[in-house]
Amino acid sequence: MIKTRCIVFLYILVTIAIFAQTITTNEVLQDARFLYQKMKDIHPNIFHTFSEIEAEKDFSKLISFISTKQTWELRDIFRMFAQFVARFKDGHTYVSITDQFSEYLMNGGKVVPIFVSFDDEQITILTDVEGKLNQPGKLISLNGVSAGDLKEEILKMVSFERASFGYARASLLFHLYCWVIFGEQESFTVEFLTQQGQLQKIELESVDFEKYRAKREQMNMSGKLWDFSIIDKTAVMTINTFSSAYEKDLKQFIKQSFEQIKKEDIQNLIIDLRKNGGGSSEIGEYLYSFISNKPYRVYAEIHVKYSDDAVKTLKIFDPLLLFRVKVLNQKIIVHRNDFKKVRRNDLLFNKNVYVLVGPGTFSAAADFAAMVKDLKAATVVGEETGGLASSYGDVLSFILPNSKLQLGVSFKYFVRCGGFDDKRGVIPDIAVQIPITDDTDQLVRAVLEAVKNTQSAKN
Repeated sequence: MIKTRCIVFLYILVTIAIFAQTITTNEVLQDARFLYQKMKDIHPNIFHTFSEIEAEKDFSKLISFISTKQTWELRDIFRMFAQFVARFKDGHTYVSITDQFSEYLMNGGKVVPIFVSFDDEQITILTDVEGKLNQPGKLISLNGVSAGDLKEEILKMVSFERASFGYARASLLFHLYCWVIFGEQESFTVEFLTQQGQLQKIELESVDFEKYRAKREQMNMSGKLWDFSIIDKTAVMTINTFSSAYEKDLKQFIKQSFEQIKKEDIQNLIIDLRKNGGGSSEIGEYLYSFISNKPYRVYAEIHVKYSDDAVKTLKIFDPLLLFRVKVLNQKIIVHRNDFKKVRRNDLLFNKNVYVLVGPGTFSAAADFAAMVKDLKAATVVGEETGGLASSYGDVLSFILPNSKLQLGVSFKYFVRCGGFDDKRGVIPDIAVQIPITDDTDQLVRAVLEAVKNTQSAKN
């Protein structure tokens, strides 16, 4: 028994050390310089929205602030670095503490028990894990921190180009950002305003992540990675990722869905990408081959910065490209894409296709939406995508030497299929806000009603 207690005690000490670890100021300064240098070396145009003069001033302030203390805790280091990187307004260039947060959760760490939604005006509490809040309400404060200050603090740590994507990201990762700001808490004091205008305060205990995740899935905040259903003559294909990690399974799902579509007398197909954060453009190309036989290209141009890190990672063997990079010192090379023919597909669906998008549509998913819109291969429905239609992307990842936080930096710039950059997300052909819901009937009715109303207005 004594031996067992000693082991448990040692385990607790190790766990505390992991999440309360401190790093010396010199080590944090080394990480800061490493981070900034990598951003300048790798990104094709790191100062595209944040001038070099402004960035240098900000970095000097960061260095000075780091030097005010002898040691720093990991969560505070993340806050400083994430805020600095987010100033550059590139959703693919970021600092991540996800690995350390996952380790915290694996060791029994608890999280804030509420789910929220960010928008221009406020933070709205949707519900809590235990179901003690009967209806949504406006967050006033959390553990004494005003909702306004909390919102500002969280959004400063999120890398995004468009505010709508920043709100979606902050809402989804609210539990992580609360851990960064508050650390581990036994409970949270939640002050909120009800829909009837009553100010209320409630004490909610922190919860295990498994409980949190179960409730989140029940609310459809994460949901299945993909799903397929048929309502009357309309098929609904929900794809929440284009990740290459699922490429084989995703392609099988897509193929099987269109096999089923061919068997039925389907008139309309809705492809729901509102929660798709991106992944591989190859999956988007594969999906395109089932809805159009028009020649296509995902991107008109790809501008690649061939830094030493990029050359090493890409393992380039093309002698002409290496000559241009190494001898002629052409660091940024523009690759222009011709249109490609679509391979014959016996499962081609040539009736009504509607691609549903919103603030959570990012990266490769936004690229797919831009392609089908530019080629008029489908009707894009919903809200402007959170990801830009022409954007920086493809990420080189690094682990900061001392803090071990992850740094991701874009090394390419993608110009949408249509060959222009309007600095916007993909703007839908039919603009309509459709709630994310498990009720497929409701979704189908909303989309088809929006289409019908648009067609009536044109006539």
